[in-house]
Amino acid sequence: MKIGVFYSSARGKSEFTATLIKDLLKENCDIYKIADTGIIENLKKYKALIFIVPTYGFGEPHEDWKDGIEVISKVNFENKSVGIIGRGNQGFYAATFVNGMKPVYDALVKRNANIVGFTEVEDYDFVKSSAIVDGKFVGLPLDEMFMLKEIKSKLEAWIRNNFGEILNEK
Repeated sequence: MKIGVFYSSARGKSEFTATLIKDLLKENCDIYKIADTGIIENLKKYKALIFIVPTYGFGEPHEDWKDGIEVISKVNFENKSVGIIGRGNQGFYAATFVNGMKPVYDALVKRNANIVGFTEVEDYDFVKSSAIVDGKFVGLPLDEMFMLKEIKSKLEAWIRNNFGEILNEK
């Protein structure tokens, strides 16, 4: 079974993450920009989805995700497993680290998504984040500047732990 990967990117870091996922999953995933035409139909056709959400400025999701949240509100995610990957910088933006994940998470919860991939906060060095629910990040935080050597291994483990069973379905 394929996973739909949806992202937005201004500086190429989220696109880099999408490419890493494609390298890991090969033909088991399709990649889309959240601002692509026909995105609602693409969201509907997958049982498993990954959203890559970069955080900009004072903790806002990329502008394409602001529109993407409106799109999400038109889709029923019941019986769909959705993982969120947050792109951020825990050094320079430690007080808003991966905050962009939270509005996407909230929209998905309202639309009955089965959110997977909650991540422990212990491996990160930040001041605060609105993307923490019940003591865990609502997805996988990735920081290319301060954790570059760990990104691929964290991503591989997160995908295996949260989507391995789905990937093995025919």
